[in-house]
Amino acid sequence: MYYDDVRLERELNFVQKIGALTEHDMHLHDALEVSILLENDAKYRLVDRDYYGKPGDVFVFRPFEPHYNLAQSTEKPVKWIMLLFSPSIVKFIPEGSKLLQPFYTAAGRFSPLIPAQSPFAGLIHAAAKQAVAEEEQKLPGWQAKQYLYFVDILVSIFRYYLEGFRDLSSLGRKPNEAMIRVIEFVLSHFTEEIEMDQLIVMSNMRKTMFFKQFKELTSLSPNEFISRLRLQSALYYLDHTDKSITEIAYECGFHSLSYFNKQFKQFRGVAPREHRAKLKVPNE
Repeated sequence: MYYDDVRLERELNFVQKIGALTEHDMHLHDALEVSILLENDAKYRLVDRDYYGKPGDVFVFRPFEPHYNLAQSTEKPVKWIMLLFSPSIVKFIPEGSKLLQPFYTAAGRFSPLIPAQSPFAGLIHAAAKQAVAEEEQKLPGWQAKQYLYFVDILVSIFRYYLEGFRDLSSLGRKPNEAMIRVIEFVLSHFTEEIEMDQLIVMSNMRKTMFFKQFKELTSLSPNEFISRLRLQSALYYLDHTDKSITEIAYECGFHSLSYFNKQFKQFRGVAPREHRAKLKVPNE
């Protein structure tokens, strides 16, 4: 398994791809990913199991979730649309943090597969194809149109997720709604000071149960989750703006430049300044 150093050209990227590989290593990256399968059968491998995709299927990958997709047959290359985006893009969408819930709170509870027979998969396919066509034609206003199709995709994924949420409720396995609100709050306010006691009160749980439930939903502790969101946001600013490293650290919720440097180096293996230097982006 390896870390795939995905550099998003923009916060939002639709890429049509063809692949004939039948075996390769799993990878992970910080971008959020949606895979829209167009032609031929594919195998999607995650850490816990394999999923077999058919044309029309959609796969939703959580950030930092190891995975790969590959062709089932070398004679039949897989064709798919890969949607990669930065979580920071939802700040422009009304209640956008809600739309990220499927990417951050579905660990162990929902399959990454939205099957072709679901009406939501059909809506996602139609929107993704239109988004790719807009970029190919580049008519005036194409980026705005592509953004609208992207929002349609997020809404469809969210509505599919809500249906699964209701199904779990009927089976008595519904995630705690207060915890979902806690996670939504963190997604909306991660650049601000967040008191852990405040989150515990919001959850209506004892401290031990709060930490247990939070990790079950996100695969991370609350502090790790907040730090990961801040680092994802900082990574985007480093790659795509000329803001100083100090500005980025404070804007993303780090209240100490030295702490930001330490956390970023643990996250990416290099200091923020070194990361930016590799991109040849103007530095401080």
